[in-house]
Amino acid sequence: MQRLPPLRGLQVFRHAAKDLSFKAAAEALNISNAAVSSHIRGLEEFLGFKLFHRLTREVRLTPEGSRLSGFVETGFQELERGLAMFAPNSDPTNLKVATLPSFANRWLMPKISQFQANYPNLKISIMPGFDLVDFQGDGVDLAIRYGKGEYPGLETRVLMEESLVIVCHPSLIGDQPVTKADLAQLPWLIDESIDMQGSWIEFQDALGIDIPDASVKLAVTEASAQVEAVLAGRGLSLVRHSLVADMLESGLLICPLDFSITAEYQYYLVAPEAKFRTEKVRAFVSWITRKVEN
Repeated sequence: MQRLPPLRGLQVFRHAAKDLSFKAAAEALNISNAAVSSHIRGLEEFLGFKLFHRLTREVRLTPEGSRLSGFVETGFQELERGLAMFAPNSDPTNLKVATLPSFANRWLMPKISQFQANYPNLKISIMPGFDLVDFQGDGVDLAIRYGKGEYPGLETRVLMEESLVIVCHPSLIGDQPVTKADLAQLPWLIDESIDMQGSWIEFQDALGIDIPDASVKLAVTEASAQVEAVLAGRGLSLVRHSLVADMLESGLLICPLDFSITAEYQYYLVAPEAKFRTEKVRAFVSWITRKVEN
């Protein structure tokens, strides 16, 4: 194996290269300016080339130093990311959960007060968003993701198997029964996001119908907007059951046809393995698992 230079020297070089300042590196690492200079000289002697041009009041990277800095920065970032996977959050009184806006708004937020009542000393932050958190420096303890469970480097646990149902506002059809043949004549609202594209075709095939393009009155790419349009009586829609279960139970929405299909994606609890071992995450996982089962 190739002999590597001292890790401390690379760490000093990383900070000095990032800010082009030995002083800034000293402050970031809480060491003296002389110690920074000593580490840089030692690294240059080990490598056999200069890393910086030392000018009167500044330093500049040499071509070799500039190329090396990219590798060093990437290496430290990967090392920090890897270590974060095994280090639980040191703040036991704050729990940060990241999830999709639709799941946060339609499923989690109406129920979260029950968890808070059981754990009054635990502050919970719900972080809706579409980007996948990487659990590196963002403080996130747990993510609830809607996908296929393929998240390398993270522990993944199935939370909920999702199904898709046809829903509408009661005012759209009144008291009239709806048949499969009627579906093609009614207005439709569709979700064009990637997780629904295959299901839209599968649903038509399963019922043996063909919804013409002229019947599609609105297309969205976000499930919360889809549900709002359905609530406004704009049309029928094929929707994740978890997002409308409460509204179906209360009668705000109805299923005009007794039909459901299994969704292509499912909900997963995702986090580094160490996060699942913390008391606050174990408490939340236990609570949300019971809510899904009930």
